[in-house]
Amino acid sequence: MTSPFDLVLTNGTVIDGSGGPRRPAAVAVRGGAIAAVGDVPPDAGKAVVDVRGLIVAPGFIDVHTHSDISLIVDPRAQSKIRQGVTTEVVGNCSYSPAPITDRNRAQMVEREYFRQRGAEYEWSWSTMGEYMEVLERQGTALNVATIVGHAPIRSAVMGYDKRYATPAELDAMKELLVQALDDGVWGLSTGLIYPPSSYADTEELVELMKAAAPRGGMYCSHIRGEGVSLLRAVAEAIEIGERSGAPVQISHLKAQGEAHWGRVNQALALIEAAQDRGQDVAFDVYPYTAGFTGLTALVPDWAQDGGTEAMLARIDDPKTRARMEADMASPHVGFDRVMVSAVPSKANAVLVGKMIAAVADERRITAAAAALDLLREEAGDVSIILFAMDEADVRTVLRHRTAMIGSDGMAISPEPPLGTGSPHPRWYGTFPRMLGHYARDERLFSLEAAVSKMTGIAAERFGLRSKGVIEPGRDADIVVFDADSVRDTATYEAPHSFPAGIIHVLVNGEFAVRDSAQTETLAGEVLRRERTA
Repeated sequence: MTSPFDLVLTNGTVIDGSGGPRRPAAVAVRGGAIAAVGDVPPDAGKAVVDVRGLIVAPGFIDVHTHSDISLIVDPRAQSKIRQGVTTEVVGNCSYSPAPITDRNRAQMVEREYFRQRGAEYEWSWSTMGEYMEVLERQGTALNVATIVGHAPIRSAVMGYDKRYATPAELDAMKELLVQALDDGVWGLSTGLIYPPSSYADTEELVELMKAAAPRGGMYCSHIRGEGVSLLRAVAEAIEIGERSGAPVQISHLKAQGEAHWGRVNQALALIEAAQDRGQDVAFDVYPYTAGFTGLTALVPDWAQDGGTEAMLARIDDPKTRARMEADMASPHVGFDRVMVSAVPSKANAVLVGKMIAAVADERRITAAAAALDLLREEAGDVSIILFAMDEADVRTVLRHRTAMIGSDGMAISPEPPLGTGSPHPRWYGTFPRMLGHYARDERLFSLEAAVSKMTGIAAERFGLRSKGVIEPGRDADIVVFDADSVRDTATYEAPHSFPAGIIHVLVNGEFAVRDSAQTETLAGEVLRRERTA
């Protein structure tokens, strides 16, 4: 008799991603999809894997990532696949790898967030559609949904000038946005603390989203402030959605800086009030008290007008540099909590893992001066980790019914070129940390709730109709883990460390991880949003 299924996972306990209770059940796979859940005879599968004592859950969906170029460099996506992540949403915080024009090509390709230190790859695309085609041709270990960033759209039209858009420039930006939406991106992202996105006013963003909303585009925002301006920034994101009719996704909701701890409660109240009015507003969060960004995030906006080369020239000018140092003297996160994470030069590699304040002490200068010196020495390319959040706030946001999980990290690997520096441990540990530390050990929420935040809720939010739930007809993106041993092992001191307790990972019905070892399979797909207008 011919076996009706390609694979049967038998004797496991299913947590299906809906938020409902776990139950013993077999899961059968056929042709890349889940074919049956329940009482399935083991001999009904061409292959049978006994997962007795283990949890069978939907593959995790990382709704906020920056793997756009790291997936080109290394399509294995090791730091994500080994966590059980089977789908990533890239293009966040205003940064996507397109659109590219003559106005922004040099800055995007040579200077921007996406330049992977030491990596060799060909930047062969100009549009988001062309970028997605490159991903499809080479293959990836996981599924990828894309968002187009406001920064490349604005810089493609206006360069890196600190000014408002003219009506003609706004029309040109709308054309690029609509083209990206037609290519299949899921929405527009902003990074309103990062130039040139920070140079836009609310009106510009409303007008862009009025063009995106009829086509089903979401507004995903790293909001304009997460410290003293947190509440104004949340209100602005809500206003943009309300006036444009677009769904709003607030990125990595948090309160940065000790003076502002506790304000997440007021931010959540603003979000809940909008939801009660019928507005489509939600947010994501990562389960750590430290953030990760570029050191330029601590440089004032005015000093970055014109792009990286203009900023470096200002550092070289004594009078302008003095003004920069004065503006940076009292950051909302003290330099004693800002750690150097990565630099491209060998000369400063010894500074990785040190706080900027400690670097300043060694050099016998102020912390602001040390930060600017370091930026000058590294041509603006310095990554940092900021120990800025309160654990109580993190727990409050994680527990909220609307919360979904985003690592805010790249898919990397322990070996070069992606294994250099000291990245945030969330790049390796976000999802196991939810399961092990917060659900099992701290009992912040049930294991079922944790899985739902990382699967069903995320899939529904982003319209990933074939993902996120273990039920017949859905894609066979599946993670099998040991609820007793699953945990994150990556630390700030030693971040390049895979988690424990993730046993099997299937992407579209094929094993990406089997018996805790990654395979060479690249079964991921590029997911395109269906056009609605």
